[in-house]
Amino acid sequence: MATTLTSSRIETRPNWAEVSLSALRHNFRVVQQHVGADVTICAVVKCNAYGHGVEDCAPALEQAGAKWFGVTSTDEGIVLRGVGVRGRILVLCGLYPGEEEEALRNSLTPAVFRLEQAQDLARAADRLGLAGPVAVHLKIDTGMSRLGLPLADLESFAEGIKLLPQIALEGVFSHLASSEVLDDEHTAHQIERYNVALRTLANHGLHPPLRHLANSAAVEGRANTWHNFVRPGLLLYGYEYGLSRQDGSPVSDVPHLPLKPVLSWKTHVLGLRDVPAGQPLGYGGAYVTPAPGRIAAVSVGYGDGLSRKVSVRNGHDPALCHIHPSVGHGEVLIRGQRAPIAGRVSMDLTLIDVSHVPGAAIGDEVVLIGRSGNQQITAWDLARSSDTVVYETLCNLSKRVPRRHAE
Repeated sequence: MATTLTSSRIETRPNWAEVSLSALRHNFRVVQQHVGADVTICAVVKCNAYGHGVEDCAPALEQAGAKWFGVTSTDEGIVLRGVGVRGRILVLCGLYPGEEEEALRNSLTPAVFRLEQAQDLARAADRLGLAGPVAVHLKIDTGMSRLGLPLADLESFAEGIKLLPQIALEGVFSHLASSEVLDDEHTAHQIERYNVALRTLANHGLHPPLRHLANSAAVEGRANTWHNFVRPGLLLYGYEYGLSRQDGSPVSDVPHLPLKPVLSWKTHVLGLRDVPAGQPLGYGGAYVTPAPGRIAAVSVGYGDGLSRKVSVRNGHDPALCHIHPSVGHGEVLIRGQRAPIAGRVSMDLTLIDVSHVPGAAIGDEVVLIGRSGNQQITAWDLARSSDTVVYETLCNLSKRVPRRHAE
C-alpha cells in the first residue's frame, strides 16, 4: 500500500531576524514630520529593503503613507508590484537595454542619464501603444563620477528630449558623495552644480516638477537639499548616519530624530563545553584560552552575514586590528551580558566566551543586533567591529536568515 507524505515548510534554523513593521511605520512618520508635508518621501527599499525583507516592508511603508519607492533595478521594482505595491516606483540606476517594455508594463519610472535611454523608452512606448508620455527622472553627475549625465552634455540632452513627445521629464536628481560631513567643500560644489543644472534645463524650457538631491544624511542635516522630494533609506530602518565636521568632530546643533531600530538579529546556543587553559579554538587555533573557561557554540557564521572581521584572536593581531581599534573585538549579548567572540567566525558557527555568564545553557538566546536586558548592540556597533558601514552590515544578512515580521 502506497503511503502519501505531505509536508509544509517548518522554520527550524535557530538564527533569525526580527523586523518590527510598527517601528518602520513610525520612522516614516518621523521623517515626514521632519521634512514637512510639502516634501514627498521616496522610501528607498533597494537591496531587499536594506536586508529587512522588502515583501513585507514595502507594503507597511505604503500603509504609513509612502507614495514613492526607490529601487535599484527593474527586477526589484517587479517584486514590489508582485506584493501589491501601487505607489510610484523609481528605478534609481536606470534600465538595462532590452528592459524598457517590461519596465513600462509594470508602471516603473526609470532614471535616465543618456539621451539614448530616453530614445529607447520612446520606441518601447510606441511598440506598446501607450496613450500618454512616459515619465522619467534625469540623473545628473554633479561630482560623484558614478552614474549621471555630465553637465557638459546637459544642453544637448535638453534639446534632444524635447523632440520625444513620448517622454515627460518629470524629475531631475543627483547624489551627494559626503552629505554627512556638513562643512565638506566638495558637497557644497555638488549642490551648486545641481542648481546650475536646474537653471540650464529652465533656459531650455524644461521645468521638471520633482527635484531631489537628499539621501538620509542630507535629510538629517541639509534642509537646503530637500527641494520637494527626498530619498531616505537608512533613516527608515532606524539609524541616523552620524553627522560630523571635516575634522571628525560630531555635529551637536542638529536635533536627533526619534527613530526606532527596525531589525534585531538573534540566534541560539547550540553547544557548550568547559575548556582548560591553553586550548586552541576554531580554525587555525587563532584564539587560545588564557585560563580555564566555558565556550558556547552559536548557530551563526559568515554564511549568514556575520563578517569574519569580528573574529577575536589572542593579542588582538595587528593584521586584524590596525584599521580601526574596534575591529577584532566582536561581541554578542546573552542573558543580558556582553560575551566576546572567541576565535575565527566560520561559515555556520561562531564561538563565544561565556565563562562570566552564570547559568549559560544550550538553547539560550544570543543577540547579535538588538537588546538583551539593559545591554544593546546596534547595527552600527556591529559595523564598526567589522570595519565597514551599517549599510553593508544590514544588507549582508543572507537569504538563509529568516525574517520574522511583526506588526
